[in-house]
Amino acid sequence: MASRKYPWAFHTPWFKTLSWIGTSYIGFWGTFAMISIPIDLVEMFYVLLNEGQSFRNHMLSLAIFATALGMVVIGYFTVLFGPKVVEVDIADARLPENLKNFRIAQISDLHIGPTIQSRYVNRVVKKTNEINPDIIVITGDLVDAHTESIKIHLQPLADLKAKYGVFYVTGNHEYYWGIQTLLPELKNVGLNILMNTNHVLEVNGSKILLAGIPDPAGSHVSENHRPNIQKARHSPSKTDYNILLAHRPDPYRFAEDQGFHLQFSGHTHAGQFFPFSLLIPLAHKYYRGLNRHGNLWLYVNPGTGYWGPANRFGVAPEITLATLVAPVIRI
Repeated sequence: MASRKYPWAFHTPWFKTLSWIGTSYIGFWGTFAMISIPIDLVEMFYVLLNEGQSFRNHMLSLAIFATALGMVVIGYFTVLFGPKVVEVDIADARLPENLKNFRIAQISDLHIGPTIQSRYVNRVVKKTNEINPDIIVITGDLVDAHTESIKIHLQPLADLKAKYGVFYVTGNHEYYWGIQTLLPELKNVGLNILMNTNHVLEVNGSKILLAGIPDPAGSHVSENHRPNIQKARHSPSKTDYNILLAHRPDPYRFAEDQGFHLQFSGHTHAGQFFPFSLLIPLAHKYYRGLNRHGNLWLYVNPGTGYWGPANRFGVAPEITLATLVAPVIRI
C-alpha cells in the first residue's frame, strides 16, 4: 500500500483530493444504483406486459439522478456537522443503588483514515468531554489506515477525559491495517485496551466489571486476538454489574449466559445511509439503538464516523451517552 511505503503522501493535497472525489463518487453511485434497481425491475415487467413499450423516459432518468444527488449532498452535510450526542437511559432492576446515574459515553466506528482526520477527531473528543461521562468506551473500527500514516490524527484521543478511564476493544478494520503497530500508539494516547480481559471499577462502594473481547477478524493474528468471552468475564472479584464491550453485536448470544447485564457494540453502521439502511436488518438481528435479548441489554451504536463515502443520509453519526437508571415502577 502506498500509505505504508510513503506515509508522507497521505497528507498531501492531491491524495486528500483524490480520496474525497473517489469516496463521494462511490456514495453517489451506490445511492443511484439502489434507487434505480427497483425501478428497472418494474420497467422490465412493464415491458413484458406491454409488448416492448417502456414507461421510462428522459425526465424519469433525470429525476432519479437528481434524487440520488440530493440524498448524497444531504448525507455529506450530515457528516460535515459531525456526530450528535444521543442520550439513552438503561433501566435495569438488577442495578445496585450506588450505580444509579452512572454515565457511559460510547464512541464506535470512527474510521480515522483518508477523510476522517484530526479536525473530525477533535470534534468528537470535544463533544464527548462536554457530556462529562464516568467512563468512555470505544467499540472498535477506530482506524482505517496504516498506523504510520495516521499517528498525528490519533493524538486528539489523548484529550478524552472520564472519571474512571477510557476503554477500547478492536474492530475488524484494525486487523486490515496492522494491529501490532497500532496498539502501542493507542496505549500511548491513554486508551485501556481490553483483549479478552476485564477491569473492575470501584464506584461508590459497588463494583462494575468492564470486559472486552477482540473482533473475530483477529483470530488469524494470534490466539490472544481470538475472542474468548469466558476468559474476558473471569475475575476473582465479586462484582455487582457486568458490562461487555464487543465490536460486533453477535456475542449477545453468549453474553447473558456468562453473567453480563449490558453489552455495547457497533459495526453495523445501521446501514450508514439510505437505502442501505433498509437492508441492514437482513444481516443483523440487533443493528441499532437499545435492544433487549432475554435479560441482556444491548446497545448498538450506528457509528461515530463513517466508512467509505462521506454519506450518512438518514443515519446520523452518533456519540452515545448511556445512563444507568432504576426502572420506573408503574402502579
